[in-house]
Amino acid sequence: MLDLQATFEAGELAGGERVLSALGPLDERVAGDLRATLIPLTDARGAPLFLDLTGAHGLDASAMLVIADAARLVERRGARLGIVTRSPAVLGLITESGLDGVVDVSATLGEAIGR
Repeated sequence: MLDLQATFEAGELAGGERVLSALGPLDERVAGDLRATLIPLTDARGAPLFLDLTGAHGLDASAMLVIADAARLVERRGARLGIVTRSPAVLGLITESGLDGVVDVSATLGEAIGR
């Protein structure tokens, strides 16, 4: 059964990496909450930032815009936003939106951290 309400959990790993895990539908109903949670994490100088979309679904243009804004902010500080997903739909959205040029996509968080 799919989650009807999105939730976000932010944390910092032992190596200083920041991770935001999103669960549930990422659409216009939660785009503001996603922005309020993700964008402040982009300011960590030198700390890698990963957006774990493993448990997310239903991404729409509103959520993709927030992710694109975060990716560009991270890129301005000389890094790349890491996105964790195995979803063919999410991978397609990343490619179609042109984000594949500014983010690193990995199938697992472990793989993302090891890059």
